[in-house]
Amino acid sequence: MSNEILKRIYGKAKFCYLTSPDEAFGAGVYKVTLEVSLADASEHIKTLQEIIKKEVAEEHKARPGQTAPLKRANPPYVNTGDAVTFKFHSKFKPKLWGRDQKEIGPDVAVWKDSTMWIDYKAQGYNKSVGLGVTLYIQGVQIDELVQGSAGGNGSCPFPKREGATVWAM
Repeated sequence: MSNEILKRIYGKAKFCYLTSPDEAFGAGVYKVTLEVSLADASEHIKTLQEIIKKEVAEEHKARPGQTAPLKRANPPYVNTGDAVTFKFHSKFKPKLWGRDQKEIGPDVAVWKDSTMWIDYKAQGYNKSVGLGVTLYIQGVQIDELVQGSAGGNGSCPFPKREGATVWAM
């Protein structure tokens, strides 16, 4: 039996695939890495650790004679010292809302450095990678939008400069 809890968190997107899926490793996945202040992250980290503790307890109950340490998966967050980054994902395109409570259209590309609220479901698991917890996006409200264009991801981010030296290979 898996443990799951619905929570809401606020932060700044550092890696953002909310308007189109990331297809770099096969099937498209919507995801965002959210940077959260240490103070705001502590409650969420505590909740995630409790979910993992429940998974450990269930595993010990299922295999009472096992004495070897249980394998743990990497947590879905990293403490960077100044902040904590959480990794959220979804197989399905999440609904995106603006501050005005209006749905954001599919033509708006949400980029990194946008600030947002994310409703997520934290779900414990016990898989071959170990015991852990996954954060599933349930909905997103964009607070401050940094917008880009889907076609601009591969273009040069620098302005054209006159008289620039061209290097020959």
